[in-house]
Amino acid sequence: MKTSTLSSIASLALGASAVPLDINNGRISLQLNIDLSQDAFAANQLADLFTFTSMHSVHATPDQVVNETTPTGGLAGASGIFNFGINSGANVICYNITLHNFQGEFESPADTATHIHEAARGVSGPPRIAFPNPEPIDEAGIVRNSVGCLTGPFATGVVMEEKDTGEGFHVSQIEQNPAAFMADTHSSLALPGAVRGQLA
Repeated sequence: MKTSTLSSIASLALGASAVPLDINNGRISLQLNIDLSQDAFAANQLADLFTFTSMHSVHATPDQVVNETTPTGGLAGASGIFNFGINSGANVICYNITLHNFQGEFESPADTATHIHEAARGVSGPPRIAFPNPEPIDEAGIVRNSVGCLTGPFATGVVMEEKDTGEGFHVSQIEQNPAAFMADTHSSLALPGAVRGQLA
């Protein structure tokens, strides 16, 4: 994937008015991971990058975290807002993820500890998309944020049945049944998940 960094989050805020962002330094970087070799991203189609076929705002809390089907309580005091914009025609998902009161280290068998899993409410399921872990945006590290876009093909680093759990996944699957997916992040202090929230 090729990566571009923009100095302004512009229209990709994806609900930033509801998410406290520290912009005291006057600059927030937006990391875009776009495979420009794909037909869907021919040069004349880049204008469609921020055209979303659906948007999802997820409030993630510790009480929604389960291990298989057993509630774990997650990471007490933590919370998260996961905002997603999906362009299913281009297999792109843009994200604005903010965590509050995250503790411990990010830890997961996946490449990162922040994901969308295919899992209905109250059950565990495999990660389908791995996002960059949110970074601190205040001196105390109480608020963490990650903003950008990813395009398929996706890889999570988790192998089940001899293939990566992101292999063959398309964001249109989220649009077809958002209730079958959840967003979460994992901590060394809460391995099954610190916070979790269903997409619908």
